[in-house]
Amino acid sequence: MYVIEKLAAFADKTRGMALPEEVVNEVKRLLLDSLACSYAALTVHKGKLALRAGQASGTPEATVFGGGKLSLASAAFVNGELINAIDFDACLIPPGHITPYVLPSILALAESTHADGQSVIAALAVAHEVSVRFGRSTANYRDVTPGQKNAFPPVSGFSCAALGGTLGASQLLKLDAGIMASAVGLAGRMAPAQSLSQWARSRPATDDKYLLSGWMSQTILQAVHLAECGYRGDLGLLDGDHGFFRFMGISKWDTNVMVSGLGDEWQFPKWTIYKPYPTCRISQTALQCLEILIRENNLRPDEIDHVKVQCDPHAASLPLWYSREIESEIEAQMNVPYAVAMVALGFKSGPEWHDDAAMNDPRVREFMQRVTVASHPHFEEVLKEDSQARIGSAEVHARGKRFTHELRYRKGSPATDASRMTDDELTDKFHHCASRVLSEERARRVADTVWNLEKLQDLTRLAQIW
Repeated sequence: MYVIEKLAAFADKTRGMALPEEVVNEVKRLLLDSLACSYAALTVHKGKLALRAGQASGTPEATVFGGGKLSLASAAFVNGELINAIDFDACLIPPGHITPYVLPSILALAESTHADGQSVIAALAVAHEVSVRFGRSTANYRDVTPGQKNAFPPVSGFSCAALGGTLGASQLLKLDAGIMASAVGLAGRMAPAQSLSQWARSRPATDDKYLLSGWMSQTILQAVHLAECGYRGDLGLLDGDHGFFRFMGISKWDTNVMVSGLGDEWQFPKWTIYKPYPTCRISQTALQCLEILIRENNLRPDEIDHVKVQCDPHAASLPLWYSREIESEIEAQMNVPYAVAMVALGFKSGPEWHDDAAMNDPRVREFMQRVTVASHPHFEEVLKEDSQARIGSAEVHARGKRFTHELRYRKGSPATDASRMTDDELTDKFHHCASRVLSEERARRVADTVWNLEKLQDLTRLAQIW
């Protein structure tokens, strides 16, 4: 049996079965967080671009987050772009960003077919599970030579989401295992190229980021549609030496990791990381250290002479992360000195970081000059000991003194009880992000419906208020 057939059998078996409580809850957490990120994006530049791009639409079939109906493809495109617009969305590591690629198409199909909440949960669980397992089968989905420093390699990306998302969407539509397998095979041939490493090295940063979320959503929808119409997909796409892994530029993979224990052991909940800050995840541990130092020592911005943060080596090796100059909102999302300035100057974490007023604030630009970004000297060592660890530190020079703090796990990581973001914390994040575009009552109704998603008989009831 081909690997793709094993994945399809897993999705077929999962349909209608009772899922573990932690799986159900994690799906609801991912959905609520994605809505939060989308609402936050509606008032910033990238979100407005996505809405403009989605206007070329056909028959209104699915609802955009925040209101308004578009065609299936256009709604999925816009919603995917909104989720990832300010880089506030969850990461499933490995491989990284997954939700903005798999969730929008599944929700669009669920709305158009009046799917119930349990079916949506199962489809999203399958999509995220397969995507995470894919990442784990390819050493975090990065082609890195053993012993190499942890930096962006020649090839990296999240194109595996096309396979996981298509499998989840096919399951939602109740396609039989054979058609599901064909859909996944088609999606693998249609998946976007692995272009993250080139994007990470390009300045000025482009708005398609590391992978265009909206395009991935449309890929998933098209793959499912073609399979329904009778198109045959390549079932051997994940077997042999010349398939998906090879033509996506990956040289090392182990498909046994992808299918071992599939259906008996759900892995994605323990690899899902949420973000307390609307910026690239690689600086989040250091930002939390800085926030702790400021709070515990009551440090004012004018008292701070210099800040040195140590984090993921990516931040210290590529100008998109360490530069003290930014040219766009997309660059601000990645830029560590900018994020440090946001924390130090007391900007509330959320869409406020990416308002024009914040990006053009002379205080922010001035404070960025006081920031140094460095690779944490023990990053690889600690990561090797525990793949959940993302050690980071902050060193603040103020009042003639030196204040330091270091953390092994960043807030939002499920690695420890202290670092895990609670349901209440995710709800607070949701309400803050939604406050710009939804009334307090409407936001409460959306959150309550998501937390009780398994009881929903028709997803359109949620779509009508999101």
